[in-house]
Formats: sequence, structure tokens, C-alpha cells
Amino acid sequence: MNKDYLLKSLENENIELEDLKNLDRYLKEKYKRFLSKKYDGNFSKFLEKKIVKENFPKNAKVGLGGAKGSYADQVGHIIFPKGQIKYFKRFDQILDAIDKNICEFGILPLENSSYGSVKEVYNLMIDRNFYILGSYKLNINHYLLGNSYSKISEIKEVYSHPQALGQCRKYIIDHGFEQHEYYNTALSAKLVREKNDKSLAAIGSKFCANLYGLKILDENIQNVSNNYTRFIIVGKDLKIYEKADKISVRLKALDKPGSLYNIVEKFKILDVNMTKLESSPIPGSDFEFIFYFDFEGSIKEKKIKILLDFLKENARDFQFMGSFIDFNKIVDKNTNSIYNQNNL
Repeated sequence: MNKDYLLKSLENENIELEDLKNLDRYLKEKYKRFLSKKYDGNFSKFLEKKIVKENFPKNAKVGLGGAKGSYADQVGHIIFPKGQIKYFKRFDQILDAIDKNICEFGILPLENSSYGSVKEVYNLMIDRNFYILGSYKLNINHYLLGNSYSKISEIKEVYSHPQALGQCRKYIIDHGFEQHEYYNTALSAKLVREKNDKSLAAIGSKFCANLYGLKILDENIQNVSNNYTRFIIVGKDLKIYEKADKISVRLKALDKPGSLYNIVEKFKILDVNMTKLESSPIPGSDFEFIFYFDFEGSIKEKKIKILLDFLKENARDFQFMGSFIDFNKIVDKNTNSIYNQNNL
């Protein structure tokens, strides 16, 4: 369709919907070609200098939550099969250990497929400086764990991490259990073992049962069968490994109409696949929100450079959170980790 005809029809307000769609596609394609001719900006040039040639280390000092047997512990042994694992009760303690060079990396749960984001971790993203270097999505099956002489009919109270309790809320309500939030699934199992009370149970993994000498009272008690938690591997320094193919940023939209739409539209124009867009209220603010974007691509790609330079220049408080490796794509499924399903 002729562009001049479209514009003339538009002026006369005599244009069909399909013509408008064609005009929209035409203008966006022209804009995409215009953007592709732009020189790389200072920010994308800066990021290119952060690319490192070495492989992601497998033998690093790693901090994670809880105790041996936690779900984060499983991820730690998968990503760092030769690593030195250190355990902490709280997520902020993991970041403290990284700041003090006690650990090189930390592993934090970011979101669950059935129970949403771990808000504590998102708040730490705002308060603390660290970068996402990798991610791993773990299939989570929850088990009800009690002492060797316990029966389900005798259980009155359950302990676990708030996320695990939320992921098993229907089961807990159906059984009339009183729930108690605790630091971690593994520490909850350890607590139940130490209390040695037949009326207490923990929600945790099958490995926790073996590790702490507990009996599996029931299995797969989560609200939905397809239950995944995405963990992020974080570090203090910005490093971009060769296999990094996903990017995470956070920002505030400008205080003017259409600002957020203008940002989202750039993903479509540049053919960048956005895998996540989430808003989160800023603690202590007057209903102000910050937006988190995850998208696919390498910072070596021209369209990714264009997008990042645009976001840097057209958003408030823009923060590049990392270009990271999706370890689900590269981890050997036949790993000899102590958490191999055959050993559970």
C-alpha cells in the first residue's frame, strides 16, 4: 500500500482499520532501520568491556540460605559441583559474606511459579549492590516430614519457610495445621528433629528426610504439581560470561504520560523477547513503583545495545542488574551431584 495514500487518507479521516495497521507496521519498520544505524552508546560500550573469557567457575566459595538439604543447597551443588558451600540463616547475611570476600557468589530464590516473587530478595535488590550472573529453575516437590513415630493424624503444627508454606497452603488448610514461619526448609526439618515431638512436622525436600532422620508422612503436597522456583546466582562485581544470554534491568518510568508504554514498545520494535515485566512498590515511598525487566539476548547483539542505551537515557534510576547464564540450558542432566534424583 502506498504511504502517501495512507497519509492522505488519514488526513481525510477516511481510513480503514487494516490500513492503520499497515501504516503502523511501516512506521515501526522505518524506525527500526533508523535505530539500527545508530552508533553504539557509551553505556553499551562500557558493558562490552565487562565480558570475560573464562568459563564460569565450578569450585568457588558460595553462600546460600539455611542448611544442608535446602532447595538452595541443591542448586548450589548443581552449579558449583566442586564448590565450598557456606550456609546462612538470612539472605542479607549472604550478601554481607560476599561484601567481606568470605564468599565469591551467593544463591537466592527469586520467584516461584505458583506463589510469586520473594519480596525480601527484591527489596535487597534495591538496598544492596550486587549483580545477577546466572539463574537456575528448580522443580520443587514438597514433603511433609515428621519424627519416626509420628502419624499425619497426630500432626498439629508445621514449620517451614514462608514461600514453602504458601506453596502448600491448600494442604495445610485442609488438614487444619497451625503453621509457623522459619528461616528455611532445611532448618525447619532440623528443628523438628531436635524438638522430637510427634505433633510437629516440617515441609521440605526428600533429601531433608534422609539427612535429618525424619519420616516422610506425605509427598507432593504443594498446591500445584508443576511447581518451580527460580534461583539467581549473584556476585559483587559485574562480569559477563561468554554464555550469558539473558539480561535483567530495573528502572522507574519518567513522570510523563506514555513513558512506560514507550519503553515496552521498544522491545517490540527491536524484536527483543521480554521474558518478564514486574512492578514492585518501593518500601517507604508514597506509592512509587520500580519495574523489573528480564529479556533474552547478548550484549554483543546490535539490537540489545540499542535497547540498553535507550533505557539508560530514557528512564529514571536505571540499574543494569546483570547479563547472566541460564544454567538450565547447559547443566549436565546426568551430573553426579549428591542431589541426583537416583540418590534421593
